Amino acid sequence: MAEVMRLSLERAEVDVVMETGHDEVHWKLRELDGAERNRYLNKMTKRVKIGKDGKAVGISSFDGFQADLLTICLEDEKGCPVTKEVIEALPSKTQQLLFKKAQEISGLDNEDDSKND
Repeated sequence: MAEVMRLSLERAEVDVVMETGHDEVHWKLRELDGAERNRYLNKMTKRVKIGKDGKAVGISSFDGFQADLLTICLEDEKGCPVTKEVIEALPSKTQQLLFKKAQEISGLDNEDDSKND
């Protein structure tokens, strides 16, 4: 019997509640589509430093590293993209948690799913 893959065409979304003192701001983190993923990955590859042997040896700049992904997939309560300036003003830990979740829901987290089988 042939293997069957059942896949959803619905993009994953995660509701995000940002607490600001006594108020709450509601955002949505959404999965990238294929074209968005490709544009993001192309932009990231331009940051890679290449050594004399032709192998990747590091990243040329971390400026906006996390914000570049989040500006694509993080939306405010009106469905508009959250700006890079707003994202970069977030606390570091908050930015890191959003970035990791964005990677996870968009399949960019490099997790080996075969380990879970």
